[in-house]
Amino acid sequence: MRGFLRIVSAGLQLVPGLILVGATLMVPVAAAAQGLTGALGATVKDEQGGVLPGARVTLSSPALIGGPLRGTTNDRGHVRFPVLAPGTYTLVVELSPRFKPYRVANITIGAGMTLDWTPVLRVADVAESLVVEGGSLLEAGETGFETRFGQEYLRNIPTRRYSMFDMIRAAPGVSATSPSSGTINTVSSFGSGVNENQFLIDGTNFTCPCQGVSRAEPSVDAIQEIQIQSTGTSVEYGNMQGAVFNVVTKQGGDFFQLDAAYYGQPSAWTSQPIVRTIPNTGGRTSGYERERYRDFTTSLGGPIVRDRVWFFAAYQYLRDYDSQPGADPASPRTYEQNKVSGKVTWRITPAMQLMNSYHQEFWVNPTQATTVTPFEATFRHNASVPSSTFGHFTHTLSPSTVWEARVGRYVLDWNMDPSKGDRTTPNRIDRATNVSSGNVNQFGQLLLNRVTAKAVLNHYRAAWLGGDHQMRAGTSFEQGDHRGPAVIPGGVRYVDNNAQLFQAVYRQPSTEGGRFDTAALFASDTFTIGDRFTVSAGLRFDHNRAVSQDIHAIDANGQETAGVIDGLGTLYTENVFSPRLGVTTKLTDDGRTILRASYGRFHQGVLTGELSSIHRGVTPTITMAYDAATGGYTTPVSVVDPHINLAIDGETRTPMTDEYSIGLDRQIRSRLVVAAAYIHKRGTDSIAWIDTAGQYRQDTTTLANGQVLPIYVLTNLPGERRFLLTNPDGYFMNYHGLVLAADKRMANGWQATGSYTFSRTRGLQASSGGPADAAQLNTVAPSNTFGRDPNNLTNATGRLPNDRPHAFRLMGSVTVPRTRIMLAANLQHFSGKPWAATTQVSLRQGDQRILLEPRGSRRLPSQSLVDLRVSRPFQVGSVGTVDLMLDVLNLLNETAEESIASDNLFATNFGVGTVFVDPRRAMVSVRLRLGR
Repeated sequence: MRGFLRIVSAGLQLVPGLILVGATLMVPVAAAAQGLTGALGATVKDEQGGVLPGARVTLSSPALIGGPLRGTTNDRGHVRFPVLAPGTYTLVVELSPRFKPYRVANITIGAGMTLDWTPVLRVADVAESLVVEGGSLLEAGETGFETRFGQEYLRNIPTRRYSMFDMIRAAPGVSATSPSSGTINTVSSFGSGVNENQFLIDGTNFTCPCQGVSRAEPSVDAIQEIQIQSTGTSVEYGNMQGAVFNVVTKQGGDFFQLDAAYYGQPSAWTSQPIVRTIPNTGGRTSGYERERYRDFTTSLGGPIVRDRVWFFAAYQYLRDYDSQPGADPASPRTYEQNKVSGKVTWRITPAMQLMNSYHQEFWVNPTQATTVTPFEATFRHNASVPSSTFGHFTHTLSPSTVWEARVGRYVLDWNMDPSKGDRTTPNRIDRATNVSSGNVNQFGQLLLNRVTAKAVLNHYRAAWLGGDHQMRAGTSFEQGDHRGPAVIPGGVRYVDNNAQLFQAVYRQPSTEGGRFDTAALFASDTFTIGDRFTVSAGLRFDHNRAVSQDIHAIDANGQETAGVIDGLGTLYTENVFSPRLGVTTKLTDDGRTILRASYGRFHQGVLTGELSSIHRGVTPTITMAYDAATGGYTTPVSVVDPHINLAIDGETRTPMTDEYSIGLDRQIRSRLVVAAAYIHKRGTDSIAWIDTAGQYRQDTTTLANGQVLPIYVLTNLPGERRFLLTNPDGYFMNYHGLVLAADKRMANGWQATGSYTFSRTRGLQASSGGPADAAQLNTVAPSNTFGRDPNNLTNATGRLPNDRPHAFRLMGSVTVPRTRIMLAANLQHFSGKPWAATTQVSLRQGDQRILLEPRGSRRLPSQSLVDLRVSRPFQVGSVGTVDLMLDVLNLLNETAEESIASDNLFATNFGVGTVFVDPRRAMVSVRLRLGR
């Protein structure tokens, strides 16, 4: 009954927005469709620049269900085609007998793209029929910075083939936590935290509600296009401060098409540039070992009813078993993926379309064994991840008016099991060397659920209030929640100090949860004054509610029971406004040089992982010190009882980022565009812990190397501390970035795209005290205690974890004339991640990890990654082709480490690498395509 009432309450919150959408249907507002489809407008002119009304315009593409679209230019020579599926289009303009036909092919329309084209017709006495490449490739209404990867890159560029992140890492401004990993998918965009992005599959938000990262990875071969909106994001998107990563999957067509491919990496073709001693094996060594790599994909698309109903279905089977240098190759990491995707596109009437899509993953993603983490201390992460767009309905009321609505859901059932299945042996870790043994520190489960509903009205109106307007208004509702049972094996984990007994940490089985409810209204107007100047203005309002919900009780093994633990109800609410403003101006008459500038305010919204630590299902954590006199862990250190020592500020503010960008785009030739942009971000109102009741005196301690370190010592009892999750003073993020980019679209057998980003990301956030391989998380979710002790802040202000001052990327392909052999390459160079030396200091309040220098005083090695592909297609009669491919990944055999054993300056393994870039290896592949 409570669940039903919550749904009714949430639905009532949508009423004002739905009234607004309904009202906009009766007033002259205008907007360009965004999200899953694009739009194209054409203004037909003669050679003297005069507009030509009455011209017949035809737009065709295999992506158009129902066949070519036709229109006639109005008295301003303009015609408009909304709701265009991503794909390649051909535009034909006819105005006989006065003018020769105009035809241009290979116009690329992407998701969310609005392209303005200006066909120029020549008089009929010109001898030849006109077939041209004219027009501008630049979006005059796009005020920010975006990147797109379509089929020409997804199909031809060599990558590791794990997921969409292979391409996302190649986007300008993106800083990956691990550029070469296929299993670590966290990324920053222009300085924002990895938890501040938004991820969409066919319009369904699959961003983790608890931590803000991606928890789904659709198969590369099922993706039609990846759109990355890095700055200047529309008000349609809220509760994010970074980029919007929009993945549009493939759809069927009017002809059947079957694709199948196999990719294999033989073990004998894998290099071993680094060899390490395997601990506790009497001197045995190992390098990087590839035990197995098998990747099989297949897909089928076509008509259910020609011109009316299309389908597409895909499947991927991936097995990647490997081990790091110094790990026992007899127990490799067994990464497994089974991915299923499906989409149905319905043309209900010429004006109405409905799309349904489904994506399901079953994956196993164990943590890697290393020289400090043996196999028995690793996790066997495994999950089921379904996401579905139940329906995306689009109704074209006229070429100028479109409304759309969608509902989708994303679910995750993630088990974090010990790799050996042992649920009783305690874990042991050395605080100095970071060496683990025995077992994992805890096992458990993460259950996620996110439901999204959105309704949007788009309308274009020309020559109204002094300009042409594209206006957009809408409303959305989202609800996300998580539950997380957790059990410490044996109820205790041990901490040693340089192989000496030190402390024991006890906790009974625990469970946590959190939920958010969000209702939003947004409206924007992109209006063009004259032929050159465009202004885009928008405003978004979000009402967010942070809730501690009722959850199931658990048993001693962490399994949910029929019992219920009452939540704490609403913890706080947020009402935030997010203004966005952008301008573009065409600096040349042909529209091929555009100056862009944008400002936007972005808010994070509620992350449910920040709410979970105070749930009534969370049990106390007891820390005891080892006493040599008693021979046991009998000396109390601290007790942290969530119901006594922890609280959340009822006036918590959502983290906020102000973003500024200015850029210049120039189309040099018909298919070559260059761009330069400067981006600045300032983030404030981070959420972290403070101690409101602990009393501390300043002191110093002298370390083994003679360094005098300032410390804060608790003077009252540890149990008297009160930790409050709030918006502490002094936390910030400051980003400056300069991007140079060039894009040569496919023509004359070759394509290329490249960029260079020079940037600096500095600040103080909850992840500032993390190790060298830590992701840049601007959140304490799920279990970060940063800020509870004032020693956490010592030297913490500095370069943020994903700061990479230099990033250079270049990828492209070329077909060798008269051979049909294609050469493709993917080059990426990154500065290494910043880190700092630390030490452990035992104080009255417990053991404290303290930075000895600002983060960024040291860096991991830079990485230069080069992947190369040689391929050739062979015709299979008249029914299809077979591609044979050879990829060499990490051609330069880069050996940079991505993780170190310990950052403790006084550890014997200080700064020693444990996880390295995968070495040079070869991949052989065959790809079959049957059908038209």
